[in-house]
Amino acid sequence: MTGLKTSLWIWAAIVLVMPLSASDQEANVFFSQGRDREKSGQYRRAASRYMDAHLMADSSILRGNLLIAAARAKRKAKLYGEEFDCLERLIQEHLNEIDFSLVVDREYKIGDLFFAGHKDQPYSWIPFIFEKDRTLEIYEAALKNAPCHSRAAETRLRLARLYIDDQKVDKAVVHLREIPKLHPKTESAKYAMLELCSLLYQLAERGDGDGSYSRQTIEACDNYLKDFPDTPEVPWVKKTRQKALNGIAAGIYSVGTYYYRQGKPELAEKYLAEVVKNYANTSSAAPSEKLLAKIDEDFEVLPGQARRYRPFKEKILRESIPPADEPIMITPENSNNRWLLPIRNLKKSPSVIANTVSPEDFEQFQEESNALNQEKEKKAQEEQLIRESMESMKNSQKKAGELWQDPETKNQDETDPSGSENIPDPEFRQNYSRHRGRL
Repeated sequence: MTGLKTSLWIWAAIVLVMPLSASDQEANVFFSQGRDREKSGQYRRAASRYMDAHLMADSSILRGNLLIAAARAKRKAKLYGEEFDCLERLIQEHLNEIDFSLVVDREYKIGDLFFAGHKDQPYSWIPFIFEKDRTLEIYEAALKNAPCHSRAAETRLRLARLYIDDQKVDKAVVHLREIPKLHPKTESAKYAMLELCSLLYQLAERGDGDGSYSRQTIEACDNYLKDFPDTPEVPWVKKTRQKALNGIAAGIYSVGTYYYRQGKPELAEKYLAEVVKNYANTSSAAPSEKLLAKIDEDFEVLPGQARRYRPFKEKILRESIPPADEPIMITPENSNNRWLLPIRNLKKSPSVIANTVSPEDFEQFQEESNALNQEKEKKAQEEQLIRESMESMKNSQKKAGELWQDPETKNQDETDPSGSENIPDPEFRQNYSRHRGRL
């Protein structure tokens, strides 16, 4: 009994380990079901059925046809990323059974769709969930499959731009260098070389201890001037090249001055001489010559060589700033210090004077404005006179109060229980009231 159980367990294990048999006949059944779903417009379900049939098929030709059908259904369902996966499997597994040029053309088109902003939508019933952006992956695969394709140059330019935006400048430099090699003297090569000059110079400005980025910038500029000597961008390229030379010379000059400050004139002389010899037309050449003359008395600055540096000249247009309209801020009464919107001062606003006010109206406005200003000045003068007269009246009242009472009357008033007040002159009180009313 024990032996029977053991044999049964062994047969069960063998059955579990044995792979399930898959045949082309079952794959063809799934293939026909996928076609029916594709004809009815169920592209996602059709693509899924094609992939199931591909898993079951044994024949290489049938598997390739199923991948082609799945790619077609996924293209109709706008699942371009999954379509690209099917095309890559066709290239890797069925290279001798497909039209390679058509497959590669489609890969480039899918990359353009993703570059334009497309993203796969994995669930048709959830419209706000998308897959990740696969532009870099698709473009890199397409370039690997066909590096000399008619769209390869434009694709490399786009890849370089994407890598620069993603702070991966090393990869961008690689693609920018490849374009002039594979597509020389084309429009794409022109823009790639310009972008390379700009990118390398920006890297040199960030930090270029050994001067490698500056030397690469000079090399890129020389290549551009050699291939495109008559383009409008030539002045900018020459200026960038000169800036890179100035950067290299400034670095060598700073090393020479460092050794000079450290009391090592022999080493300083070596670096300064290199600046004078190899970088004569830079901003550091003249200071290097002066410092060399200071270190070595035998070294002389030749006449006319005190200023060798000839910078790139630019024409600067100087234009005066046009006058702006002057606002006036006015606080209305009982507004709790809340400001009104700015109101233009017609007297000092050139746009209002030039565009919206006629000469007659402006002259009338000037007269009214001058009259108002004179009235304000007159009112201020009258208020000042009133204040001065008030002060003088107060002082005279105080003095008159002291003089009107003699000592005997004062003592009598102090002892008088009625407490009668000292009343000033009636005429004085009348004048005082009149001036106070004017205030």
